[in-house]
Amino acid sequence: MLKLVNGTAKRDKQLITLPKLILHSGEILGLTGPSGCGKSTLAMVLAGMHPLHSGSLSQSPSKLRIATLEPAIEPIITKHNPNSVQWICQQPEFAFNPRWSLERSLTESHPIDTKQLARYKIDPSWLKRFPSELSGGELQRLNLVRALAPTTKYLLCDEITAQLDPLTQRDIWLALCEEVGQRQLGLLVISHDDDLLNAVCDRVICFNE
Repeated sequence: MLKLVNGTAKRDKQLITLPKLILHSGEILGLTGPSGCGKSTLAMVLAGMHPLHSGSLSQSPSKLRIATLEPAIEPIITKHNPNSVQWICQQPEFAFNPRWSLERSLTESHPIDTKQLARYKIDPSWLKRFPSELSGGELQRLNLVRALAPTTKYLLCDEITAQLDPLTQRDIWLALCEEVGQRQLGLLVISHDDDLLNAVCDRVICFNE
């Protein structure tokens, strides 16, 4: 279970009150709210990429990476110790090193699983290319496969299909729902699309309510 209680975070000197959030293993939780309310900041807090100003963030039964306001003495996350909470943003082109082949980017975190490539309809030939040679939909599929390392327990999807065509959106969400069922992942779906949230989520919470 991933749990955030009484959380606040600072963004550009503004203090944001974060909603109480409990995400269980095997659950698909939706999160909606007005633009600019802090949904992405919340996701980055959960993934340990943005510090909490106050409140409690925990994961049971495993350890959780938590960003702090103080610099770490040693890195918490390494190549062989990846974060169990993975955040995926809307723009996959910013998620890859433009100078690296996609194969190098994927294998940096974990070995490539050919079954996962097939599940997300990834052509193996894409791995020999560079990010600039693929479309946004193709990159997002690869971005998902990279985030779905064997150690991943919670996946935070932040408007990940908002800019993609309907067919690609459908393929991605079908594959993700299958992944949740097979691996008992906790999946957070951040979106303005009520139809999507109602179709895939077990329940939905609203930021600022």
